[in-house]
Amino acid sequence: MGRAVCLCSGGLDSTVAATIARRSGMDVYLIHVSYGQQAERREIEAIERIADAIGASDLMCSRIDLFRNISALTTQGARIPRGEEVSLDSESTPPTWVYCRNTVLLSMAAAYAEYLGAHSIYVGFNAEEAMSYPDNRPEFVEQFNALLEKAVASFSRPPKVVAPLVDMRKKDIVRLGADLKAPLELTWSCYLNGEIHCGTCGSCQHRRRGFVEAGIPDPTEYQH
Repeated sequence: MGRAVCLCSGGLDSTVAATIARRSGMDVYLIHVSYGQQAERREIEAIERIADAIGASDLMCSRIDLFRNISALTTQGARIPRGEEVSLDSESTPPTWVYCRNTVLLSMAAAYAEYLGAHSIYVGFNAEEAMSYPDNRPEFVEQFNALLEKAVASFSRPPKVVAPLVDMRKKDIVRLGADLKAPLELTWSCYLNGEIHCGTCGSCQHRRRGFVEAGIPDPTEYQH
């Protein structure tokens, strides 16, 4: 089946996407990018365990400073909306938006894929996050793939971004992950850097609701 690069945060969605690639028989090469996010330490710990659990062929951890201190998500100690300040079905972009993040991270993954000769780049983009994050939408994937057709050397085959969850909400992703026996219990979703999930930030609330609506027991320990 060949090789697949999987852009993984260590969170629920990208882990399920990587598991799909692995279950389809591909050799999976995970790439995780530290870009100043408050939960950087926890994400790295999670992705290292996930790589072992799914039998990834390799894990590349990269670091960039482009986004540091330009978003609530990438400014240490910055206030992140929590509790009732979070609207799970809002279509407005929250202060945790990181400017053009997926464009930059996918470009890095594409460079890695071209080097490896991988034909696919798996991502965890999904319909729930696409409501407020435009770089999770199908048209973004389509346009990025069109760019890749013109972006690689003449002797290379352009890799293609594959977003298997792009039409799914969190409950559907949880159900699929459970069916695939993805290591959901190892994933880290929280925007913060605590020892356990805070339970009240937007990402934690989406995660909690996903498990509840899916009717799947949530293996996550929450502070609140």
